[in-house]
Amino acid sequence: MDKKILRRKTRINNIMRLGYKHEKDQIEANRYWTNTISPLLNNGSLEHAVDGTYAYPNRIGLYPGMTCQFFCTFCGRNYDAMYKSTDIDKSFEVFKQVIDQDPKQGKFWQDRFRISGGLEPLTNPHIGKIISYGNSQGFKMQMYTNGYALSQNFLEKQQGILDLEVMRISLYGYDQESYYRVTKNKKAFDIVTKNLKDFCTKVPTTGSKIKLGVNWIILPGHSEDVRSVFKMIKDINSVSNFKISFITLREDFSQSNNYISDEEREKLHKIFVEIEQNTDLHIDYGYALHSVRHGNPTGPIKMSTHEQMDKHGWPQIATSIDSLGNLYVYHETGFLDRPGSDRYIIGNIKNSNVTDIVKHHLQGPGIKARPFDVSFLDAFDHTTTLLIYEAKRYKAKGLDWKQELEKRWKSPTQI
Repeated sequence: MDKKILRRKTRINNIMRLGYKHEKDQIEANRYWTNTISPLLNNGSLEHAVDGTYAYPNRIGLYPGMTCQFFCTFCGRNYDAMYKSTDIDKSFEVFKQVIDQDPKQGKFWQDRFRISGGLEPLTNPHIGKIISYGNSQGFKMQMYTNGYALSQNFLEKQQGILDLEVMRISLYGYDQESYYRVTKNKKAFDIVTKNLKDFCTKVPTTGSKIKLGVNWIILPGHSEDVRSVFKMIKDINSVSNFKISFITLREDFSQSNNYISDEEREKLHKIFVEIEQNTDLHIDYGYALHSVRHGNPTGPIKMSTHEQMDKHGWPQIATSIDSLGNLYVYHETGFLDRPGSDRYIIGNIKNSNVTDIVKHHLQGPGIKARPFDVSFLDAFDHTTTLLIYEAKRYKAKGLDWKQELEKRWKSPTQI
């Protein structure tokens, strides 16, 4: 392998979801173990969650978005909800407070923050300032965005975007028709692809060390779309030496009960192998897709039920905060006025802080989950919820729950 490509792949391996290294051809363990369980065991946050003891959140999602330009059918947003202009004006101070109050303890404190949503982060007029401030305080700021607002004019006004460690663009199509089908925005494909090309051209002139990647969700019956996505990326990457350097491939975690079939997983395996022969992108396969890539499909992504949701959740592992200062238990609850999500607001930091809110929540009665509440969980949330549910059952039986989780979750063909 060319040394330049090898160095780039090694570098990209260090900036995935939790900030830990995972190797493309390592199949001694599956992605549940390498991406989530092992890191959470190593940093101690999973043990605190199982024991119900306090720890500062290992990761905090910052949700600065004020609205969104897309109208995706799967989105949990409340289309009638609107932030007040005064809330928008004060949003920078909310996120500055979270950054300032961070204890900066533990080996991976620099990877604490992920800017996402909620709503689209680039719709916050202070987004560049938020990123630059976090960066100035030593944090490796990362952001998920749909890329629709990422124009050259926007970058001139929001130059803090270039202080990001990593930016991931969530793709919702590979041509005008497919983009419109999902987002209901007729201009989405043209604008996003132009923005990405212009961004790739712009970065080399700035001295920025930002890493650029994309995210793609594979839906049932749409395995061939993966080829089209890689063709689109190849076209975008043709304009500059600065390129999209990685892609995260994920399986849909919605509660549709419509899963990728075993037959289609076999087809995906062939597609993945073929694509890898023609790209130097780092491909980060998700929980259930990693085994597909290596020819050992293990079924759909694992999801929890509402009965398995712990009454306190697991704020020691992750939580999220919106522009109002509300601290949420689960990632998909952080939408303004999303029906039912207010039950998972455990406090507001404006006259408090993350430490006190989490401690108070852990000492309180908790939240009894309802059947619909599983819609508030993303893939990471489902996995973490299952881990804690199983660990507590092992612990109640007097077993070494860490060993039992390793037996159940580590093998590349067992989960």
